[in-house]
Amino acid sequence: MTTGTAPSHTPMDALLSTVKDVYLNTPALIDFAPWPARLENSGLGHRRMPAEPLITGFAETGTPETDAIVNAIKVASSDAYWTQTYTVEEVGQDFLNRYGYFELLGPTGHFYNDELRGYVGYWGEGLDYGWHNHEAEELYYCLAGEGLFKAEGEADHSLTASQTKYHSSFQKHAMSTSDKPFLCLAFWRGKGMRELPRMAS
Repeated sequence: MTTGTAPSHTPMDALLSTVKDVYLNTPALIDFAPWPARLENSGLGHRRMPAEPLITGFAETGTPETDAIVNAIKVASSDAYWTQTYTVEEVGQDFLNRYGYFELLGPTGHFYNDELRGYVGYWGEGLDYGWHNHEAEELYYCLAGEGLFKAEGEADHSLTASQTKYHSSFQKHAMSTSDKPFLCLAFWRGKGMRELPRMAS
């Protein structure tokens, strides 16, 4: 039923729109997977995490395209359903205090679809994200800061703003930060898209 009232435009809507604009104009992203034809607002609320103030105060700069997304993330942070996959036993309390992500689009994200999963992820400086894997294929897109990626069968690779890093299904990989935090988008496609990463033995 039409009520004549215009739909509200939230900070999360603005973030999605900004991500979509960059996605559709970045060959490495659009070649990874098409942008979903339909996205439905899931009505997720806000869930806090310890690192949230580090997001709103994020000061690293990237490229003009990524800075637009970073600014939108900082505004939408207080509406995000922040998540942490790992336990204190797996990664330590300091890691959990300075890490977190939320699912912007996907099966359990702010905007539902079952074709593409897209996360916003943050790691503070001086963190070691140990070896892990997952069935879904993955593409990281750095927004600002820097992360050193390791992947099974590959040379180490430093990722900075507007650069991407692909991981194949079940490929073990790890990431560390040095004197800069790391803010990124991470996209998943294919089988296992509804699962979570697991620390590798």
